[in-house]
Amino acid sequence: MNCPPDEFQRFSAGIVSEACEIEGYLSPDEMRFLSLIAAVPRASGEVLEIGSFKGRSTFILASCARFAGQEKIHAVDPLIAPAETDPDLGTEDSSERDFFANLELRGVAEFVAFHKELSHELAEHWDSPIRLLWIDGDHTYEGTKRDLDCFRPFLSDGAIVAIHDALHEFEGGIRVFAEDILLSRSFGACGFVGSIAWSQYRSDSLQTRHFIGEKLALYKKASRLIPYVAFGRRLEGFEKKKYKLVRSRVPHGAVDPEEWLALTANPGAA
Repeated sequence: MNCPPDEFQRFSAGIVSEACEIEGYLSPDEMRFLSLIAAVPRASGEVLEIGSFKGRSTFILASCARFAGQEKIHAVDPLIAPAETDPDLGTEDSSERDFFANLELRGVAEFVAFHKELSHELAEHWDSPIRLLWIDGDHTYEGTKRDLDCFRPFLSDGAIVAIHDALHEFEGGIRVFAEDILLSRSFGACGFVGSIAWSQYRSDSLQTRHFIGEKLALYKKASRLIPYVAFGRRLEGFEKKKYKLVRSRVPHGAVDPEEWLALTANPGAA
């Protein structure tokens, strides 16, 4: 961290307070974590947001990347409706007007390179290393896996991948995190903060060996959620209650910034 922890905490608190004025689903704990992973790079490269809606996470990422000295972030979203994971837009057919208005009002529009297209279309011409990949777009299994697969080749050593809504009733986030990240030797430090699943990419799998036990323990708990949401199942009644009970056993509390910094430091070190 390039500033004292208390200074960062004050900065983050201000960002979260302002972000709460923008419509969106991120909880305060999730917003604080998103501000941390954007403001404190663990690798070199770009910040890429997949899924923007009205700009709550975009504002946080742009503001905190600027705090870290990064000129711009990238955001990709076709900004079309309806979308299963977005609030009802009523008579509107897009969140585009509100998205750009929110960024302009908060002075970060010029710090966002926006791509109005589908994420896999952006991937076809993307050519930059990525230090933070924020996946909050298509929440289906196919969509979430495609997002990770398309941009995984661009992850820098030490990059953070974070997937939103992995502990909500969608198949994509939890399956991809459990199967493609927790069971992969290419990822080390990992966890949940609220519904955000996150992990750190390592280019050398030898550097992830000491995380295997932790990842398997988390996999055993998180993977129990998959049968409840697989194939896009809708949960009701007793099944929904069982799902919530299983979910409560997955650790997903707020993180201590200094502990997180220590856990993700020096990704190339033995």
